[in-house]
Amino acid sequence: MAARKRAANRYYSGPPSDHFDGTLFFNPNGKPPARFSDLLKWQLGGERSKWPAANPSPFHQATPAKRIDGSGLRLTMVGHSTLLIQTAGLNILTDPVWSRRVSPLSFAGPKRVNLPGIAFSNLPP
Repeated sequence: MAARKRAANRYYSGPPSDHFDGTLFFNPNGKPPARFSDLLKWQLGGERSKWPAANPSPFHQATPAKRIDGSGLRLTMVGHSTLLIQTAGLNILTDPVWSRRVSPLSFAGPKRVNLPGIAFSNLPP
């Protein structure tokens, strides 16, 4: 098999490091990529791991300020990829999810095991 010359990385230019050889990023202690057959075996065969019905957070739900004015910044973690970002008088939600399941169908999709970090009724305007 002929060796293939790697093209320069067009997205990043920087010095080599423990995880970048000047052209390619890599995980120095990682496993080699799995085969497609390994993915199929994992998805279609074997026993699924158990997921807890509930995993209560040790923290109380937050009650954020209505506004953060000026150059101040407040980030409140709601859950998974949902954040409340408050700055310059703005309230910004990223990927807001307050439903019991992450799905357009009420009976399908993964179930929530933690309450959101902010109750929907406590969201600022």
